[in-house]
Amino acid sequence: VGIRASAVREDYKTYNRRLLDFVQAGGNLIVQYQTQEFDAVPYGPYPFQLGRRAEEVSEEDAKITILDAANPVFQGPNRITAADFDGWVEERGSKFMSQWDPKYKALLECHDRGQAEQMGGLLQAAYGKGTFTYAAYAFYRQLPAGVPGAYRLFANLISLGKTQGKAAK
Repeated sequence: VGIRASAVREDYKTYNRRLLDFVQAGGNLIVQYQTQEFDAVPYGPYPFQLGRRAEEVSEEDAKITILDAANPVFQGPNRITAADFDGWVEERGSKFMSQWDPKYKALLECHDRGQAEQMGGLLQAAYGKGTFTYAAYAFYRQLPAGVPGAYRLFANLISLGKTQGKAAK
């Protein structure tokens, strides 16, 4: 699901349940960053909240900490390490979740200098037989800029369920 879809795509609001049914049946859904409208409808399988002032990490070289290196999203088809975040442009991400149900697993942490730790930028949950991922990291900037690590990580996210089995349990 593309950035800001909850703000501009009426069909996303109307048919979101179909997407969650797809996940429950074994699908892999990746939702890129959204805006505060995302809080109004239960878009995810479990509760979460961006909040009125959703955080962003604007320093493109902010240190990344992988919170669960054994998670399949970091294992294949590409092995992901902190080095895959080198060379990112403009920012790390925008609209990080501020609160989420414990069924979601935070996979990364980063923060700007002087900012509290931000763990709501890559959240993943098993739902039924599938995987739901909220990705606030700035793939929308990194992919057009040709940042290799972003391509590697995005390929892993897309591949969940195909080559690795379920991610978040």
